[in-house]
Amino acid sequence: MKKTILCLLLLPISIFAQTLPDSTQLLQDLRWFSSDILGGRRPGSPGGRAAAQYLSAFFAFQGLKSFKDQYFHPFTVNRGNASLSGKNVLGYIEGTEQPQIWMVISAHYDHVGTMNNQVYNGADDNASGTAGLLQIAAYFSKNKPRHSILFAAWDAEEMGLQGARAFMQEPVVPTDQIALNLNMDMISRNAQNEMYITGTHPYPFLKPIAEEGARQSHIQIRYGHDRPEDHGAQNWISASDHGVFHQAGIPFLYFGVEDHPDYHRPTDDFERIMPSFYFQAVRTILQVAISMDQNLDTVMIHRKEAVAK
Repeated sequence: MKKTILCLLLLPISIFAQTLPDSTQLLQDLRWFSSDILGGRRPGSPGGRAAAQYLSAFFAFQGLKSFKDQYFHPFTVNRGNASLSGKNVLGYIEGTEQPQIWMVISAHYDHVGTMNNQVYNGADDNASGTAGLLQIAAYFSKNKPRHSILFAAWDAEEMGLQGARAFMQEPVVPTDQIALNLNMDMISRNAQNEMYITGTHPYPFLKPIAEEGARQSHIQIRYGHDRPEDHGAQNWISASDHGVFHQAGIPFLYFGVEDHPDYHRPTDDFERIMPSFYFQAVRTILQVAISMDQNLDTVMIHRKEAVAK
């Protein structure tokens, strides 16, 4: 393969220097996932299948456990009178202290494919989240989490969050044991040096934990796009796969940037990402994931209290 009582319970993060993602591998993976050779990673296409194979190989190389052979979880997407095959790629790391509590860290790896002889490479949307997912998985493979983590590369997000919906219809772990979903979608560029964390308004108990994780971030972290007054495209609660978890009553945090002129255009290419911003975004998400793992039992308590109301 290519070389690839909440405030009282917050724990300080003292291992910042050990959590840096591999910037070279991160960029190599982003470049490959967004290359013309994958043809835009449309579900069921040769490029989509190649991307899934790479994800599977990376999970195996990092020692993630699989629920099924080769980490693949196929499903069918019905499109009018036609149907096509999608394929989620799922791997996991068992927690060392409370393995019965799960966190799902996710990103969709598909994009819209090729149209009118133009390849829509989807570098930011969402090769960026996909490559970031791999680096976060690589970190936790070497630094075992307290709670179990499922790493999910979703397919067919661009067709209506179909990969996440398929997972929820046939979950590989009991959904009442999933405390949280962290989802990444478009994290590699922003002219204002800003990345949003969405989800702390419907789930306010997550904000102090997220703030602890993001406090040393070298990019501007904003919270929002999740309030009742946010209408239409300004409301991101269901903008990506985390919306399926929210509908099931599972708390989420979504990491993403504002739309840019290349969104869903053939110009969303590797050359237009901002490498320094991207590296800092992935590093920040990793720090938040560490903070969440340290406090996930508390998150689960809040989730159960919300369900009981």
